[in-house]
Amino acid sequence: MKNSYSTLILSLIILILSSCGPTISGKDEQSFKTSRAKMEEKLDKAEKVNLEKALRVIALKAMKEKWNFPEKYESKSFDEISMEMIDGKSYSAIISYAEDFLTTDKKEKIAQKTTEIDSLEKSKADVANIIKQLDAFKLTKISISEDEGFDETQPYLDLVFTNKSGEYLIGEYMFHIEIFSKKTGEKIAAQGQGGAFSDDYAIKPNETYEHHQPLLSEARAHSNLWQTAKYPITDFSPYDLVIKAYATKITTKKGGTIERPKTDIAYFDNKIKTLKNEIKELEKSKGTLDELELTDK
Repeated sequence: MKNSYSTLILSLIILILSSCGPTISGKDEQSFKTSRAKMEEKLDKAEKVNLEKALRVIALKAMKEKWNFPEKYESKSFDEISMEMIDGKSYSAIISYAEDFLTTDKKEKIAQKTTEIDSLEKSKADVANIIKQLDAFKLTKISISEDEGFDETQPYLDLVFTNKSGEYLIGEYMFHIEIFSKKTGEKIAAQGQGGAFSDDYAIKPNETYEHHQPLLSEARAHSNLWQTAKYPITDFSPYDLVIKAYATKITTKKGGTIERPKTDIAYFDNKIKTLKNEIKELEKSKGTLDELELTDK
């Protein structure tokens, strides 16, 4: 008990002695320079570096305060706010003040990024639900046939979509066609197609919709095997083609019109991954000045 009491007294003495050292004056610029020079007379090289770091951190705190509370600091500059923050503080108090800000700022950034992740997860779920509904108008068959068009025989693209939504498709619809090189993955051609299903021509659940159009000219030009082809073609590999098609808009009697969002799931996954990595880096930080590098102003 006696040893504990002695340790407590010693700690209080050290605290009192440290707080009785030189203090910074924030009255004006000249007072600041004079008081800082006096303070630095009693500091070693490492402490002088930490003081400079702390003052820069406090300057950042001043900027943040003015940004967050413009009305409170309407008539004050960043320098004036910083001076108020350090006025009358000893070396140890300035260091503690700066490190407290670093810790608080770190926690706020983690909370902000966590909130952003939650928002992105919700948006991702909404987009996934929309895509799921659109994908219910499912491409179930794709082939290339031969037909007459523009006074010549040419390859035609045949698409069959099946309504797996469980609802009647009626009204506006659109789908997107994309054609790639199988060897390189490069997109060769793309095109949107659409129209409207009338009341007399609604696509019932499990019914199909067939689309027949000339093969996109860029895809035709990509291969010289069309003249010797045996139609219908279902294997596009010999022609170095990969053909995809997917719904971008459908309309149901119950749900109305649904359109594919401009951002896909991969966008949200990448954003969420980046934010999680940023949080991990922030969590590694201890919020001390020793972690900061002092660079030239």
